Amino acid sequence: MPYAEFYITNVCNLTCVGCNRFNNVKFKGWQNWNEYKETYRRWSEELELGSISILGGEPLLNPTFTDWVLGLRELWPQAQLRIASNGTQLDNHHAFYKILQNDPKIRFSVCLHNKIHKQHLIDKVKNFMVGPFESKFDPTPYRECLTLTDANGVQIDIWHNWWFHQGALITSETGFKLHESDPVKAHNNCHMKTCHHFIRGKLYKCGVVALLPEFDKQHSLLLPDHDRNILENYQPLQIDDDTDTKLSFIKKLSDPIPQCKFCPEVYHGEQIFAIEKRDLKV
Repeated sequence: MPYAEFYITNVCNLTCVGCNRFNNVKFKGWQNWNEYKETYRRWSEELELGSISILGGEPLLNPTFTDWVLGLRELWPQAQLRIASNGTQLDNHHAFYKILQNDPKIRFSVCLHNKIHKQHLIDKVKNFMVGPFESKFDPTPYRECLTLTDANGVQIDIWHNWWFHQGALITSETGFKLHESDPVKAHNNCHMKTCHHFIRGKLYKCGVVALLPEFDKQHSLLLPDHDRNILENYQPLQIDDDTDTKLSFIKKLSDPIPQCKFCPEVYHGEQIFAIEKRDLKV
């Protein structure tokens, strides 16, 4: 597989409307590296990965975050490893700087989810790094990125991600619903169809199909019985599955699945103004 995402926590401190992992609402649960390291060791003996991302939720809120970074680095030493974070917790992870300094194949990416916080977040990143700094800006629309390189060669990307489109969840006055889409059209439209997810040692086509059943248990989605059956019938790939099952699963990862119906067929983007959940006024 050229790319895989390791999702390590549902917990996030921001309120990004349209979050495609549903972390903008209260979503509990995180994964302890020590519980899954043996499973991932076995995966590393069978599966070659070109690039890895660690994400959540906010991965820096996982108490075993550093263990995940060092553990995955050891298991897939040739892979490029990227951490996708909102950057707000860097103050609590100064020891992580040494890891970035010692391993240039680990890249830390900060996603800015509210443009009015831009300078504040840049300052926070600089306080984490060691000056003086070199900066490079990519102005590509909807892909704007400021890359900072410090005196020790550590690089951090600050992506201007303050435009989101709607995710699978539809918020109503009575609760959360899902889309009723043509699965093929939704899959063709999807920008996550190659973002295959490892969660709790199991491999899923994407984060949405992995997380919706867990979200349903915590928030009771408004679903008819036949849709809940579709949601719950997805079978991820497990390390103890036989070889034929594994090969068939990997071969079909690029195909639409019935659960694609829960995502939108057409995207409608809007600017978001994420704030910290602790600052919410209810």
